[in-house]
Amino acid sequence: MRRLSIILTVLLLGGTVTMAQEQPKKSWVEAVKDATVAIGSIRKAKVQTPMGEVEKDIFAVVGTGVIMALPNQKKGIPWIVTAKHVFYNPDDKWDPESLQIRFNWFDQKPVDEYLGITIKLKENAEHLWIAHEDSSIDLAAIQLVISIKDAGRKSVNPVPVQAYASSSDLYEGASIFAFGYPGAVGPSYWTRAVIRTGIVAWVSPEKPLYNTCLIDSLIYPGNSGGPVFKVPTGVDQFGNLNVGGKVAFLGIISKGRKEFNPLSAKGKAIKIQGSTGPVVLLSEQWIGIGVVEPAARVKELLVHAFETIPHTK
Repeated sequence: MRRLSIILTVLLLGGTVTMAQEQPKKSWVEAVKDATVAIGSIRKAKVQTPMGEVEKDIFAVVGTGVIMALPNQKKGIPWIVTAKHVFYNPDDKWDPESLQIRFNWFDQKPVDEYLGITIKLKENAEHLWIAHEDSSIDLAAIQLVISIKDAGRKSVNPVPVQAYASSSDLYEGASIFAFGYPGAVGPSYWTRAVIRTGIVAWVSPEKPLYNTCLIDSLIYPGNSGGPVFKVPTGVDQFGNLNVGGKVAFLGIISKGRKEFNPLSAKGKAIKIQGSTGPVVLLSEQWIGIGVVEPAARVKELLVHAFETIPHTK
């Protein structure tokens, strides 16, 4: 009931952003970009200005979120779905009270001038976001309860998915588009979602629609929580050229894979003295492989979230 009262308070104070009932006429890529939000925090950074280098607050990316809804939902408050560790990661002692979000349509505003909209994640030490019922699944959702003024629009469109991926969409070698805000591209490019192409690299042989898959798409920190779509290009699972077909929502990026290689000089590993003896220095390298939580799990999360928190009609 407390969460419902928060929503009603916002509504009484002048309205909140809702889902658009009609999709605008634009390319599907632009529509997905508008539904893909940057999630970040406010940090200090040195910024070059006409007056020289100064220290300023900036919006710094920590992950990506997606405005989502159930396939048949046409009204009500939308949800942001992301990887759970973007909101909460006890291994890294990460449990923020709030984070910032930036919409794709504010792309003309630099990250040192526009810090985004504050999204409250906790109240009275209680999390306001909802995790998947299976704690091993790296997914979480939170209602996008913000004012029309903050959103810059009266309504937003969820990911334009006509259908979640079916078994015929998920196969090794399938062409994909991954959307997100990888930190490695630099602050100048954190204002607009970046697209990476790639392929499905590995599919679970057991219940593929419900288990994580791997994509080869040069995934980096900041991509976590971004959507992945199978696109009807390349060849199908039978080796035939794809002609026509639909864009299918495969799932949400959970994490990237990396490897650790020893640093060496003149053919010998570099070692330093540790508390228990010599330690080989390792170099951390991202290998471009991403782990994707499947669309079926996203749907389970949204159904659970809708049942947990009453939503406006």
